[in-house]
Amino acid sequence: MKKLIIIKKAVFFTLALLFLPMSIQAQEKVIDKSQKKKPEWVHSTIKDYIIVTGRGATVDEAKNQVIPLVRDEIMNSVAVYVKSKSEMTIENENNNNVINTIERFKNTSSVETADIPSLKGLALNKVDEFYWEKIQDKKTKQITVAYHVKYPFSQAQLQKLLDEFNKKEQEMTDQLNAIVDHIDEISSIEEISTKIKQLETLEDYFIDNRKEKAQLGITQLKDMLKSVEIVPIENDLGTLKYGLKIGEKFYATSQKPKYKNSECVTITSKDSEGHVQVIKYGYEDCMEDEKNSISVSYRFGNNKVDKTFYFDVTSNLVKIFIRGDIIMKATDKDDDNINSYNCEITLISKYDAAFIVDKVIFDWPGLSPVTVSNIGKEFAGKGVQNLVLEVSEPIDLRKSSSKNKPAMDGTIFYKAKETGETKRYRFYGQNIQTDW
Repeated sequence: MKKLIIIKKAVFFTLALLFLPMSIQAQEKVIDKSQKKKPEWVHSTIKDYIIVTGRGATVDEAKNQVIPLVRDEIMNSVAVYVKSKSEMTIENENNNNVINTIERFKNTSSVETADIPSLKGLALNKVDEFYWEKIQDKKTKQITVAYHVKYPFSQAQLQKLLDEFNKKEQEMTDQLNAIVDHIDEISSIEEISTKIKQLETLEDYFIDNRKEKAQLGITQLKDMLKSVEIVPIENDLGTLKYGLKIGEKFYATSQKPKYKNSECVTITSKDSEGHVQVIKYGYEDCMEDEKNSISVSYRFGNNKVDKTFYFDVTSNLVKIFIRGDIIMKATDKDDDNINSYNCEITLISKYDAAFIVDKVIFDWPGLSPVTVSNIGKEFAGKGVQNLVLEVSEPIDLRKSSSKNKPAMDGTIFYKAKETGETKRYRFYGQNIQTDW
């Protein structure tokens, strides 16, 4: 619609010029020319030739306009997709020193031609004939040059150009479809940005409904960049794993994030395992009562994405102690010995980390130590835990009775479930209660 309006305006302007006085139309005269008689081919149409006129203040300046005009005329001969515009030009023709003004409509091509081989060999030395005129405005005395050329361009050359242009057209269409129709297959953030740039180039190239398809693709990809989220995958003490997610899908990235961490944190490495980003860090200087964190941020295009991950330096720590008396109840005894008994110990776990009790040693004064091995009992973590042991190693009834010896020493061997770190809790003078 816009092109139609432009043409209507130009036509109206042309008709208006027809009513100008002849004195206005003949204000110019030829003051010099390259040969005595103007060639018949000037302003004509000849098969297998392109006729163009360059304009300029000097002969050289007008000559320099010729090849771009030849290129435009060639492209205007291509009756296929071309990005173009219509405009009116006015030319002056001198017949026996009588200047006639000629209005012409010209379709000026603005298509990118860098990849079309046939248009790379255009040169002035291929011109068959040329003719120039110096024209002076009678009123202003301004001098301009019209440089006319007769450039050979056959039907065979035109067909070659059409083939090359159609080939490029198909390549651009295939590239458009390959991007827009496979957006769901993109696997990295960088690929999204690359595809946006490629589609922007294609958007400039197309003028039909393919332009709209490119624009929709650009909008979809930019919306994807705006929707990037940083989500945790695994947050263990010393190792943080997270991913970049758009909707329900994770995307890889080669971009290194910017960090903003607690002062006690030392980043030791940052690696990628597919779409999983892995940060390893030191936390030895972090305090238990501080809010420790690692923040990561990215910038994708004009969009900033950031996330703060908090960690607890006690999450892998295990520390236990005994609360209250150790309760022992005989399950088998005779007049001299306790052959087997149950032992109940109330443990307090200071931290949240799960732990496993492996072995317990009881040491009554004056008796040989009693060792309970291969216990393997697991406890959830922080709070009160109840350890129940079944002991089948005989002990002296009187010497082990709490009536005679109300306290004992001993050791509990345990380990952190997560890290496997082994520890031991040594107790002294721990009160006991026996039912014998």
